[in-house]
Amino acid sequence: MTDTERPADEQHRPARLRGFSEGWVGAIHGLARVSPERRASVLDDILQGSQPTLTYYALLGISELIAGLALILNSDATLIGANIVAPLMTPIFGIALGLARADLKLLRTALVAEFGGAVVGIVLCFALGLLPFAQDVTPALLAQTRPTLIDLFVAALAGTAGALAMIDDRISPALPGVAIATALNPPIAAIGLSLALGAYQGAWGAFLLFFANVLAILAVAGVTFVIAGFVTRQEIGSLRDLARRFAVAAVGLLVMTVLLTGHLRTMVRDLRTQRVLGDVLNRELAKRPSTALASLEFDVHRDGVEVLSVVRTPRVIEPPEVQRMQDALAERLGVSVRLFVRCAFTTDVAATGSTSLRPYLGLDGKVSEAPIAPEMRLLQVAEQVAREVAAARPEIVLLNTDLAQTPAGPVFVVSVETPRNPEPESVARFETHLRERLTHETLRVVVRRVESVDITSKGRILFGAAHFGDRTVEEQEQAARVEAAVRDGLGKLPDVFATAVDAVRGDRGWVVRAEVVGPRVPSPKDVRSVEASARGASGEVVSVSLLARAEVVVDAGGYGARGESH
Repeated sequence: MTDTERPADEQHRPARLRGFSEGWVGAIHGLARVSPERRASVLDDILQGSQPTLTYYALLGISELIAGLALILNSDATLIGANIVAPLMTPIFGIALGLARADLKLLRTALVAEFGGAVVGIVLCFALGLLPFAQDVTPALLAQTRPTLIDLFVAALAGTAGALAMIDDRISPALPGVAIATALNPPIAAIGLSLALGAYQGAWGAFLLFFANVLAILAVAGVTFVIAGFVTRQEIGSLRDLARRFAVAAVGLLVMTVLLTGHLRTMVRDLRTQRVLGDVLNRELAKRPSTALASLEFDVHRDGVEVLSVVRTPRVIEPPEVQRMQDALAERLGVSVRLFVRCAFTTDVAATGSTSLRPYLGLDGKVSEAPIAPEMRLLQVAEQVAREVAAARPEIVLLNTDLAQTPAGPVFVVSVETPRNPEPESVARFETHLRERLTHETLRVVVRRVESVDITSKGRILFGAAHFGDRTVEEQEQAARVEAAVRDGLGKLPDVFATAVDAVRGDRGWVVRAEVVGPRVPSPKDVRSVEASARGASGEVVSVSLLARAEVVVDAGGYGARGESH
């Protein structure tokens, strides 16, 4: 090429710069490995695929609706399906090719297709977000509103893979196309959903992610097409012209890189904060039986950190314990912390007991036990010993176990349900057995007896058959007469009040059990008089036994049962 054949702006450039330009172009053409037939086919595909046709918008709208539903449902599988359908790869290649070739018609067409399709997707997902089932913010949706430099890097790799697949006819562009759609499709849906939910900051974050990914894919696609020889030297023009055409994209990419670098620093800071929060809370919760951290959310602001933790626990965590954990977090982070603990009541039960199990499912698919404090390990063994003892005593039901720390040493508190108070000698034997098993000489035992009372609409259950037995109407009427006769007989005793009476038919007549209260316990003579009175009233043999308690309400008018007054 002579100087007269060069463009006017190149004729006035120094020969050294011209030589560099010619060498640069020569290097580009030297790297080209695409046949003319393949090049023509790819160019035609890009030209056709960049047209904003009705079919293009319909397909893009469908893919965005699927992506929106996937973000609402937090379904990765559904999101992949949406990305397969999305036709976003070809128009962005059209923009890159239009800039590289200075083809304003292709550039305008591809821009309308890419960003017009994005607007259609945003509008459709905005409408989707107004529906009643789109109320909760899912992790998948939240991830699209927090872009980082890593997302930009992924988009650049996806764009490179897509461009290479488009160039090489041995590679199907479908899979790289899915990768590109993954970088562009979900952010568009997230913008619409965030606007519908009134989350404008989230919508801005999703827009930054979309725009940054577009610029990254555009840059790598433009470079790939130039290197592969899809742009002739005449279409490239001078380096200045090429730089001028890509200037806006380059500046935008630089700005996005700076912004996303800041987001990345924030993400790294949040990851470190989350790790510290998890470590401290897990260490504190390990001191409580069957208690484990389920989830953790936090917000870092100017005044400190606000933490919402969901804790699986069999009992409520008291405010002083929350304060202790909050102080530990503040000391570790070096900032003010406000901690909220949401208790989810659960109990982990295994064959050996339930007290201090803290199971979780590991990455290897196996159930493992989270670390627990030494005192909780002590409680776990003590509970197993208590269960072994309770299994040999049918009248004892083990309800709960706990461990209290006192200056004199640990105290093992056993809550049991039993009809009568345990004898001190039995508690001493259990305490000695527990000390031997645990090799802990200062361990003390406290047995907490819980009395249970079962009551139906008829009253307290003294005989189950009197409340749930299969009796005829006539038998029920006979039982009612006997119970009324016994109640009348008890009423004749001084200061004795019947709170419940049950009668069932036995081998030799009626067997009656009554619960009475008063300032004294009735004597056997009193019971015989009640039996005689009931026998006379009912005409049948009646055998009475009393469950008596010295319990009575006393006021100025005299004695009465609980709930009565004179």
